[in-house]
Amino acid sequence: MCRLSIVIALLLSCTATPVTVPSPSPTATASPIQLPSATASPSPRPDLTIVPAGEIRGDHALVLQVSQQPGGVTGAMRFWDVPLDGTAPKQLLSYNQGEKLLTQGDTFDFSRQLSPDGRQLVLADPVDMAGSGLLVVDLSAGTTRLIRTTGGADRPAWRPDGRRIAYRGFTVAGPLQKETGIWVVSAAGGTPQQVVAGALSGGGATWVYGWTEDGAGLAIGTGGAGVSDVSVVDVATGTLTRIGGAAHGVAIRAKRPSVAIVFEDQPSAAPPTGIAGAPSSAARVGHLEVRDTTFAAPRTVARYGVEGTMLWDPRWNPSSNEILMFWICGEGVQERDELVVVDGVTGARRALATSTCVRSASWNADGTKILYTGDLETARLRNADGSNDHVLFRPAMPPGAFQQAVIAVIAFVPR
Repeated sequence: MCRLSIVIALLLSCTATPVTVPSPSPTATASPIQLPSATASPSPRPDLTIVPAGEIRGDHALVLQVSQQPGGVTGAMRFWDVPLDGTAPKQLLSYNQGEKLLTQGDTFDFSRQLSPDGRQLVLADPVDMAGSGLLVVDLSAGTTRLIRTTGGADRPAWRPDGRRIAYRGFTVAGPLQKETGIWVVSAAGGTPQQVVAGALSGGGATWVYGWTEDGAGLAIGTGGAGVSDVSVVDVATGTLTRIGGAAHGVAIRAKRPSVAIVFEDQPSAAPPTGIAGAPSSAARVGHLEVRDTTFAAPRTVARYGVEGTMLWDPRWNPSSNEILMFWICGEGVQERDELVVVDGVTGARRALATSTCVRSASWNADGTKILYTGDLETARLRNADGSNDHVLFRPAMPPGAFQQAVIAVIAFVPR
């Protein structure tokens, strides 16, 4: 699994002219889901509406649309089921995301929040970031269940077998905002287990990249959001092992080679700014590293440094050893509009030009197509060789909204 950091407030502030194409109507009647009240919640609990996807046949995309509403709401979150064959999309899930207390503009990462079987989505913000719980949504059935946690919870990540969920814990008490460490809880619910104690105050101190290939450990980032040293914590013992320096994303799969990490070789000392809290700099230098297993000897399969920007967010092809990445928007000395594909064994590299800066990218279920977002108005689809690039989905602006962004996409094929 890997991390795609989405700072919602920043993206919305950069949104282009509102789109006017009508949204497809849901094919089932949506009804509000009443969630249990969060303990000591200082902000209103948002309403949540779900429409079941029903039976999914063939390739589909799960697309996240965020819109800005008047009245202090950070973002209206809408999740869409978009068939790749061009048939009508369906809105599956919506809620209003409130102000974040520990982090201003939280993150969303389909790669760790969508369950391994593609059926369930784990969320923290519908429960309320200051509350105590994770909401698990069954996308096919349209049902929900609440997993109670000890204190606040965010950045959840499914274990590869779907049996456990890891998350970052935190507390908010007046002006004091502090992490409580990394926790693990059964996906069926129960008493959470603290794996690593939290030692740092403020937002963005610890990141959850995901579980190791054998499900025994967690890859986490420490030292700051966006560019963090990578460590692995053994869930059974709590032992923390550093495996690398400043990273721009971690991808882990069961097949060998299992691990791909984009490292920055010359991290800036400047304070974090921009998307994912990545430091601004005139130029960045780094490399893509591949390991057979989490603790195996690393191999460098690609480098960057003359492009004027940074590679971001590696993702393994489900059917090959290729790794998909993109150049991050808004950092470095220039914008580079392309997807980058590197073979994790041979190091063979190819670039696929895009019409806009890329903000999210993912393979489809069999690795023959690439889904991506870039212009904040659309989700796009192309063949893996770069051909047939076209708009897959262009949602309309929701009623009452004054700006929006299409910010995340992933294959959605329940098994």
